[in-house]
Amino acid sequence: MYTVAIIGAGFISTRKHLPAWLRLRRRVKVVAVCDLDRTRAEAVSRQFGIPAAYDDVNQMLARERPDFVDVCTPPSTHADIAVAALKAGSNALIEKPMATTVQECERIIEAERASKGRVEVAHTELFHPQVIEARKRIERGDVGRLTGMRIFYSTPVTLWTTDPGHFANRLPGGSIGETGPHVVYLSQAFIGPIREVRVRGRKILPEYPWSPFEDYRLELMGDRVSSSIVLTYTSKHSAFLLELWGAEGIMKVDMQSKMLVNYHRVNQSPWGIGLSAVSEAAQIASGAFANGFEYLAGRFRNIHDRTVSEFFKRSVNGLPPAVTSQDGLETVRVMSAISEQLQSQAEPMDSPLPQRPEQRERP
Repeated sequence: MYTVAIIGAGFISTRKHLPAWLRLRRRVKVVAVCDLDRTRAEAVSRQFGIPAAYDDVNQMLARERPDFVDVCTPPSTHADIAVAALKAGSNALIEKPMATTVQECERIIEAERASKGRVEVAHTELFHPQVIEARKRIERGDVGRLTGMRIFYSTPVTLWTTDPGHFANRLPGGSIGETGPHVVYLSQAFIGPIREVRVRGRKILPEYPWSPFEDYRLELMGDRVSSSIVLTYTSKHSAFLLELWGAEGIMKVDMQSKMLVNYHRVNQSPWGIGLSAVSEAAQIASGAFANGFEYLAGRFRNIHDRTVSEFFKRSVNGLPPAVTSQDGLETVRVMSAISEQLQSQAEPMDSPLPQRPEQRERP
């Protein structure tokens, strides 16, 4: 029986990672939870039947010597905790982003090299079944050579934009530091290494002065393909949409409804577009039926379950991590470039267009 300790007793820990570990109870025992707020750690310990609660990571590592440590704390703490876990001989699963700076990532990588433990970064959306399928289809050439991609990600304003105390509002560049890693590593998965970054942030909601920006537009350029991204924190609604287009077709993924739809509209006639629309509707209906059956049959596994189980399986079988520490560093490298550009934008750097002739003052 392998042992695991959870570091952090907040939302991502109690709602996502911890339940995933508990579903591996035949092979894993969660022996401890650690949080700076000991009262919260003890509450989580009682709620989930975990034997021990701590408020000191080093003390917990020395006493429990867990095989696995799951780091579910704010990003600024990741490096110190991961290094301590690796030095104690534990394998470390680190919530995204791996750390807040490239230098912190390099510290973790150095500790990993000197340790028997291994690191995996929880780039959870890569374990999304439709993302896995989309990558397979692109590799098969289903849409021809990939020529571009686009991501739209809407985080409800009430999730943290309205909360002056939420750590996301204090991250470099603002809220993009929390959800930005998702769109960066997804882009890297499809277009490869990112060579150039362009970003523009806009302040849309002045009633929340603690939030630097609520609207972000990104262009991530790879060697041959670019990813265009919109991140918004201004709506009550959530959405996460991914589009991939190639020389022979287009794929669209709704990350929330778990739908992957192929679009082929080579024929621009009403008949051709109509046939395409029928095909798209059939794919949506088929996907909805499959998802519903998965839920009803009790076979549904969320992306955190998949992330945790894959990390565990690969670690005990001596396989390379699905998302390596080097992968984590590359995402942080891009995020650092994004935050540097945003920090230089004290005010939106929009260049006004010349006035139209009818707008100019007449003598």
